[in-house]
Amino acid sequence: MSRSIVFGIHVGNSTASIAISKEEGKVDVLANEAGDRITPAVVSITDEETVVGNAAKTGFISKQANTITFNNRLMNLSLDENEKCSLIETNKVKTIEDGGHLAYELPLETKKKIYSPQFIESNIYKTLYGIAKRATHSEDTKCSCVVTVPEFFDDPSRESVRNAAIQAGWNVLQVVNAPSVTPFTYGINVTEPLNDTYILVYRLGGISCDATVLYVNSGLVSIVASEHTKAIGGYKLIETLKAHLIEEVKRKHRSNPSENARASAKLQRATEDAVHLLSTLKTANIFIESLTDGVDFAAMVSQARFESLIAHLLTDFALPIEVVLKKANLKSSDIKKVLLCGGPLKIPKLKHYIGNLFPHADIPNSISPDEVLAYGAAVQASFLAKYWNAHDDLPEPTTEVDTLNESITIDCCGETVSFDQNEILPSTKSITTSANVDNITLVATSGNNKTDKSEAHINLKTEGEITFTLTASVDQLHVEAKDIDTELKSTAIFVAV
Repeated sequence: MSRSIVFGIHVGNSTASIAISKEEGKVDVLANEAGDRITPAVVSITDEETVVGNAAKTGFISKQANTITFNNRLMNLSLDENEKCSLIETNKVKTIEDGGHLAYELPLETKKKIYSPQFIESNIYKTLYGIAKRATHSEDTKCSCVVTVPEFFDDPSRESVRNAAIQAGWNVLQVVNAPSVTPFTYGINVTEPLNDTYILVYRLGGISCDATVLYVNSGLVSIVASEHTKAIGGYKLIETLKAHLIEEVKRKHRSNPSENARASAKLQRATEDAVHLLSTLKTANIFIESLTDGVDFAAMVSQARFESLIAHLLTDFALPIEVVLKKANLKSSDIKKVLLCGGPLKIPKLKHYIGNLFPHADIPNSISPDEVLAYGAAVQASFLAKYWNAHDDLPEPTTEVDTLNESITIDCCGETVSFDQNEILPSTKSITTSANVDNITLVATSGNNKTDKSEAHINLKTEGEITFTLTASVDQLHVEAKDIDTELKSTAIFVAV
């Protein structure tokens, strides 16, 4: 396999996807053995075998105690005690604390056995590795990839994800923040760098939602603000349709499937499939053999009916957007592009609702929302393959830098110096002007309406040209004044007034 053939991988709580970047730079999302471009992130473990993907999801009905779903939430090693207790109490698979972190205790036939989330994650990556091998028609060369993680994952969590992929056989080039590579999917900042542009990345996953504001300037992509919530997710759509179907069962058959664990699991699977179909088709036909009390259940749900059922949820889905814009101190009109990620955003009504929040923004839709993250990661991998040997150590993809929270404008004896919002700190700028005074007062204004003021007083007698060198750092704004003729200098720090 050529070193220039690399992969991008996204493993979420509900699904996993993989994209390949070929020698000529063309990116394709790969299908699994079933022909699906999205693989369920579900793992089932028995004494005989470990099953991943569609087969594991199908077997969930009969093997609920041994089938692990939503594993990615346990890959977050920075969970607080309340979150750990909640997962231990609510997870369908027995979850325990082992060595300070959560793990699964599965009831195998021979004995109970403990499995770490990293082991489960590694099995998902192993399945994706098999897809990659089939795509390259090679068995003797290691596959290299870039993998995505949520923006809020800390360093130990990222390292755990990296190790899970390595254990599956992958050569991991980089672990990247999922929102940061999303623009690459649509060629943003790839062929031509953008300047002074705000982008909103909105991801609606199976059990969570993220809204992230990116600032792109001269090729640099920085995260301005982000909001993550577990209060909403695709599960809300499934719960709503499932509740509707339960009422249908009650009306038609005088029976309640929610009172039986097996019947409830059957209905859950059918509902998930129906929601998936209704995201692209006008109708979904549901048939469940022997749902409850030996009765078969059949129903037809139209896309219009489904969208009317979920209408009350739309404002909830917009809440993370409102929060992140407030954090970033921006209005919706400041956002120039909106990028949508996650399977639920294929639903027309939901997609249009989010789009209507940004009437002046460009919302590209040429890539399916549930393939966007893997695609962007593959583009990032192709960058690395172009400039580095795929087997060499690579620089870390994310470097923490301090940036300016708000713009600052300084009046220097009639001349103006400006520091832009999100400018990387420390930042130094100089300006030369004429002055004929003994004492100089510089005034700096900042804030939305330029109402916040600070001053710096310089004691420097000058009758000619003077150079002001201003340095903005994390905790202060500093100025040095130098008389060009006499080379006398004076320094001061701006103080709020």
